[in-house]
Amino acid sequence: MVRKLSVAAGVALAFAGASVQAKDFEALLKGDYAFSGEATCLVSVGGFDADLTPVDAPAPFPRVQSFTVNGVRTFNGDGTGRVAARVVTLAHPFALPTAPTPIFNRGGAGSIDIESDFTYTVTPDLEVSVQTPLITGTVLTGTRAGQTMAITNLPLFQGRLSANRQALTLAHDEPGVEVHAFSNGDSDFRICHRSRIFLERRTSK
Repeated sequence: MVRKLSVAAGVALAFAGASVQAKDFEALLKGDYAFSGEATCLVSVGGFDADLTPVDAPAPFPRVQSFTVNGVRTFNGDGTGRVAARVVTLAHPFALPTAPTPIFNRGGAGSIDIESDFTYTVTPDLEVSVQTPLITGTVLTGTRAGQTMAITNLPLFQGRLSANRQALTLAHDEPGVEVHAFSNGDSDFRICHRSRIFLERRTSK
């Protein structure tokens, strides 16, 4: 507790000239931050049980997806922001020796442009939480090219802002079941783990 209070006091003093009050630490996170990251998702058409296992096993079969993402997240300094990014996805192939005919799924790849609004909080010790109610996107390549998509129920991102405010890390602290829906009517449920590294974008003077 003493350490947290001293950090908060130091931050408040450091930014007193910018009129940042103890209740307004979101103002310490403001501007454009370029980021990249990776994720892996367990996908289930039928959803998940309370113990986070797929309810549709063995058929239709749960599957694994992974993806990379890079883009820019803009923090407005008031607890709101917006993000735009490019995602490159991989659907992992799998084989199942089921009778009477074995099943082989070839997997595939694709790319998606996504965007979303978000809200965020910053604590006195520079811990950051980001909540994203809705992600929308357009599929650019792959078997779903031309479709639009939406993700809801995304788990909370948690992380920490560096003392100089030039870097930020975010990841999910707990697994959560999110909904992934496409414009052709298809939908599924996913549990993903994600991590992100952010670097402040500074304009040259």
